[in-house]
Amino acid sequence: MKLLLTDASNALGRALEHELERETFGLIAPVSTRPDWTDVGEVRAYLDHEPPKLVINTLGWADRPDTAQCALIPAAAETLATVCSERNIPMIQVSSYQVFGGDNKSSHSERDEPSPQSEAGQAWLAAEQAVSQALEHRLVLRLSWLIDSHGNNRLTRLLRTIFGDGEWVANSRLRGAPTALSDVARVLVGVVKQISCGADNWGVMHYASRDVCTEVEFVDRVVEVLRQLDTLPETFAQRLTTTDSLPSDEPVSAVLGVHRLRDGFGVQSRAWEPYLVPMVKQWLHNQKK
Repeated sequence: MKLLLTDASNALGRALEHELERETFGLIAPVSTRPDWTDVGEVRAYLDHEPPKLVINTLGWADRPDTAQCALIPAAAETLATVCSERNIPMIQVSSYQVFGGDNKSSHSERDEPSPQSEAGQAWLAAEQAVSQALEHRLVLRLSWLIDSHGNNRLTRLLRTIFGDGEWVANSRLRGAPTALSDVARVLVGVVKQISCGADNWGVMHYASRDVCTEVEFVDRVVEVLRQLDTLPETFAQRLTTTDSLPSDEPVSAVLGVHRLRDGFGVQSRAWEPYLVPMVKQWLHNQKK
């Protein structure tokens, strides 16, 4: 089965490419700026030259998409969905908890109505809608807080702050399910395998780790790991503060129910804390290098 991974340059794309390369799939992962994923003609020509059986779209993915990425996310999704529809190619579109708003729900199910508050959330929702309208065989996968030892994410930003870069205001009301990028890659590869064997489960689905915490609890756990590793700076506390005021552009809850993915593909959520120590150690190693 030949797969097209649209962007292996961002953190999620790299993790997924690394996991897919261990499998027997034929992986197409463009390494240049071509094609222009917002140009229907170029995308048609590219898919005709390298015809995949499944497209996994990670274009524009970032923990905090900037304005350019927010423009690319829905535009590329719409173009890809149009061309995939013409060629009857199934598509997996990654998305984010940021499509939800400031409601007081402790957890979001796939049936909940999105109401994004941020530019990024609006971009993810527009991408979801474009794919869902164009394609019958599509899987939209929303993800919670993603963490890794590389790139720009909630964990690396916190570690940079602890070691002297800026300040971190942890929110005691924001709740999420920190999820390792490698865990997401594991889940996506498992889903792709089942699709390649004929699984016919489509629609909007969620994935997140099974353990929930507030942002303050996440910070405390990272500090505890650094203390156990005897690498916690003495002045770290000066750079960490807490608040209970909700931001205007962030959902109160990034906790996602995983019912549809579990029922349709047998996916079981994993705990996130076992991933934390290796990630922190890898980050520290990278800083020494």
